[in-house]
Amino acid sequence: MTTADIQQQETARKSVTVTVDGEPVEVPKHTTPNAVLGLAGIEARTHYLVRITGRHQHSFAGRGEEEITVHERETFVSVSTGPTPTA
Repeated sequence: MTTADIQQQETARKSVTVTVDGEPVEVPKHTTPNAVLGLAGIEARTHYLVRITGRHQHSFAGRGEEEITVHERETFVSVSTGPTPTA
């Protein structure tokens, strides 16, 4: 095993703290949007994840099992896929 292989394995195991819906959540650096939702206590069957970067939003709708890399202090929000209640 090379030094690069060892470093890659260590990075894969490393966890970072992000916020989901304003709450801190510790997640693996390499993960999936559905895993982030699950660690935040949010049901992935009824929600999808959106990454907030400044004024930009990056939706993971329909791509919950796609591998992503997250960084320390990134911000995410969950979006419900269910019906929107009206008054």
